[in-house]
Amino acid sequence: MKKTPYIGKWISCLHRSGQTFFDYHLAEFGLGSGNGYFACLRYLFRQEGITQDTISKYVNIDKTTIARAIMKLETLGYVTKQIDPIDRRAYKVYLTKKGRDFQPKLEATLALWTTSLTHGFTPEEKAMAFSLLEKMTQNALNLKERINSMEKSTRSEANETGLIK
Repeated sequence: MKKTPYIGKWISCLHRSGQTFFDYHLAEFGLGSGNGYFACLRYLFRQEGITQDTISKYVNIDKTTIARAIMKLETLGYVTKQIDPIDRRAYKVYLTKKGRDFQPKLEATLALWTTSLTHGFTPEEKAMAFSLLEKMTQNALNLKERINSMEKSTRSEANETGLIK
């Protein structure tokens, strides 16, 4: 029986290598590789004046991580928050001049990472790699949603039966 390869090994290796790459290239800006900084900034480059919750949903990173990322980006001077006049419990997030000025550096660094990963690929191989990664990501997000639904259902059933108080 042929053993199915474990794709997580390669994804994990790419992730760790990416962290090293971004930590090295962006250290002078006070930003490391983790905690949703890039996702927040890239979304804000396209659309400012949105809530942390909107960013969280769009980039598929939990609200707590996004809140910490926004706090750090605010401390570093890349973003500012303003109370939402419609929902006074929420904050809208905006780029500062420093944040806008950082966009070319971040985009160039992301492009360099992509170019480095796809070195030696034909245009067709690049297109295939992006297509397959997108499909895998969608499959992973669908699986995550099913697991979250099952967990909610299980908790609800446990509540109804008195197993959870």
